[in-house]
Amino acid sequence: MSVVKEYMTPKVREASSSDDLATLAKHMRDEDVGFVPVAEDDKYVGVVTDRDIVVKGLAKGSSDQVKASDIMTRKVITGTTNMEVEEAARLMQEHQIKRLLVVENSTVEGVVTLGDLGYEGATEVAANVVREVSKGAANN
Repeated sequence: MSVVKEYMTPKVREASSSDDLATLAKHMRDEDVGFVPVAEDDKYVGVVTDRDIVVKGLAKGSSDQVKASDIMTRKVITGTTNMEVEEAARLMQEHQIKRLLVVENSTVEGVVTLGDLGYEGATEVAANVVREVSKGAANN
């Protein structure tokens, strides 16, 4: 059986809850990602997506006044390094998410995305997840 650890991107760069929108956007640009874990004292406290920056952040005001803590998602669906890939895909489908933060003891270990799922039958699972995610009201 395949586990998340085999497919995840390890050691992702984290942001601080005090980072402003410009810092978050530059971070995403530099890392070529659309999702940044937010950590304090080496423990994850949330995530910020590129969509959060635009929809929640820019709508609130000046980019230097709005912080990650103002726009981040705090209740994050997470997986573990030893979770079976099929279970990770099920979580992503059930919660309509395209990226799953991988944590151990509240510490970010990495992230696994739909594109990372490279096991037998992954195309079908990924298609199902995308179909379910696309149904979400927040995506319309």
